[in-house]
Amino acid sequence: MVQRLLLTCILCSVLLHHRAHAQPAGLDSLNALFGGSVILKCDKHLQLVIDLYDASGRFRQDAVPLASIDPDRIHFSAEEDAVILECRGGHERCFSKELFKLNTVRLTGRCNLPRPLQDPGGAATIEAFRALLADHLAGATETPLHGARKN
Repeated sequence: MVQRLLLTCILCSVLLHHRAHAQPAGLDSLNALFGGSVILKCDKHLQLVIDLYDASGRFRQDAVPLASIDPDRIHFSAEEDAVILECRGGHERCFSKELFKLNTVRLTGRCNLPRPLQDPGGAATIEAFRALLADHLAGATETPLHGARKN
């Protein structure tokens, strides 16, 4: 009886720990759209961490608190052939961009992501980002608006 109770407690603890660090469901669809050129994940601080890759490997990492991204300002830039994410009003420069080749971190008000090849016009990518943010905001009790650079 004691062993069963102990086993149940351990199992509940493991499940709660796993659930606390689970990734939002919308990330899978976004990662599938980008096909490896961009990989998105959430860290323990509820920041969206965006890794960008080219032929030589990872060249940039952006981090932004999910609550700081303005879903109404996500758009496609034909000039840049990129999907653009922008900060909410009052949270300017919410994106922390680490540029590995320059060994520098910059704070900016926008993030440009290369358009997935199979998404002309970026409409599916924009909707996937908006769905991710809507799901996050619907389930969030309190989210930080200013992030930390390190995981």
